[in-house]
Amino acid sequence: MAIFQLLYASGAVPGTTSADIDSILASSRANNARLGVTGMLLFANNAFIQVLEGNEDDVRKLAARISNDRRHRNFMVLLEKTSPERSFGRWQMGFKELADGEADSSAVFRTTLEALDSRIAKVDGGLMFEAVQAFAGREFMSR
Repeated sequence: MAIFQLLYASGAVPGTTSADIDSILASSRANNARLGVTGMLLFANNAFIQVLEGNEDDVRKLAARISNDRRHRNFMVLLEKTSPERSFGRWQMGFKELADGEADSSAVFRTTLEALDSRIAKVDGGLMFEAVQAFAGREFMSR
């Protein structure tokens, strides 16, 4: 059975705190476990980049719910595809946060990408990793 993967980016609302991120992660992990969805969330420069993977209907419904979540601004789907395997099968919701400005530091960001690279399956020829890499350093408007 093919795995549906969706990559999106969104801006965090102004004033997003660590407690808000913890709340998002807790609810994401519980919902994802219930639905059989796995993925990864990157938070940098007040922006979210997330990969969701699983049954297509479940992933699409989850993405629609996230797009209507008041904690997100300018939700944008960047990539949708199917894969023979999960890229993030070990995580109900993996997470990495870079402090403000850290994503702009090539050394720190390169190290983070290298760490993610070792955890992302290459069954898609590296397309998912390349998409995360291409967008992880970009800022998204929070209005």
